[in-house]
Amino acid sequence: MIKMEKTCGSPKVEVMKDGKRIGHMDGMNVIQWFLKNKYKYTGTFSRFITEDPDDSHSGIRIDIVIPEKHLIIKDACIEWMKSPLNNGTFNAKRIESYEGPI
Repeated sequence: MIKMEKTCGSPKVEVMKDGKRIGHMDGMNVIQWFLKNKYKYTGTFSRFITEDPDDSHSGIRIDIVIPEKHLIIKDACIEWMKSPLNNGTFNAKRIESYEGPI
């Protein structure tokens, strides 16, 4: 059974890699799915802007921070990007909450 549980979105989120900020995403949305007794997280974004152009590609593993909701989308993998600095999709392993500044 596939069940869509929750959705969350933000107009602008911070992108981290190995604990360091590498850029931001605009227009990010994520959906939590319950599939085969496990939670899955899939999402989309309208733009991915990085400080280093080498970080803007499919297959990169990142953490996505939603500051206004105090959430971190952990171990997200960019699956597909239309082109650098454009829209795309990602999958994530889990979502965590946090206290205080990141």
